[in-house]
Amino acid sequence: MTIYSIVMDKPCLAVTPTGNRYYKLSQDTNISVITDIGCFEFGFKAGFVTNFRSGGRFVDGFIDQVGDEKKSLIYLIHDAFYTPCDDCEGEHPATRELSDEFLRDGLEWAGMGKIKRNVVYYSVRAFGKSAYEEDDFLTDTNRTLFTFRWSAKEAG
Repeated sequence: MTIYSIVMDKPCLAVTPTGNRYYKLSQDTNISVITDIGCFEFGFKAGFVTNFRSGGRFVDGFIDQVGDEKKSLIYLIHDAFYTPCDDCEGEHPATRELSDEFLRDGLEWAGMGKIKRNVVYYSVRAFGKSAYEEDDFLTDTNRTLFTFRWSAKEAG
């Protein structure tokens, strides 16, 4: 997937640390992702919780968790893709495969080097199945705190 742009209705993500390497959004935020397959639109409510990382703790030693706005947007959106959404009748907004493809290609858009982004991608492919399939306290918190809409690119 090619990511052309990510547009947010705020000048930056406003988050509050909640402990144990988690953050919650401090204000409602709308994000549009323009890709070669269409447009993904997210409406995040204040309180949505994220950890701004994917791939497990072992990648944290050489990949920053926070600090880069573009990468933070990619991780936030990936977390939403991994969360069943009440707005989507309790289903995930995207398949796991598409979610992880978005993560890999989004990290490229954000400027992450090929080696690091492949470490993240293959780590989440190897270890992310349970995060996608099993509900936990974050799922219960987040499923009502975002909306999702996808507009497929029209054939031209």
